[in-house]
Amino acid sequence: MSAQHAEPPHGSLPHLRTVADIRAALRDGRGFPGDAESFEADLARALDTATATDLHQVADVIKTYAGSIRAYSDPEFDDALQEGLDLIAEIKSGHQE
Repeated sequence: MSAQHAEPPHGSLPHLRTVADIRAALRDGRGFPGDAESFEADLARALDTATATDLHQVADVIKTYAGSIRAYSDPEFDDALQEGLDLIAEIKSGHQE
């Protein structure tokens, strides 16, 4: 998350609806460090516990990583993150006096 970028690192964001879409985006470097490996592990866990009539955990994994890819690709993400970190530091320093 520490990498600074002013615009999406790979241009426009691809569709992120399927497992293949997520894998392709992560393979192209459109995620946070470790996301590709974490996605595969989380997906495997979700599939291992899924039943034929209940695949909501698999869908949740897809939605989570699609959101992560979108956040990473958002040019305003780094600024928003830094603003939050600055606010936390300000609050902490105010409580220590």
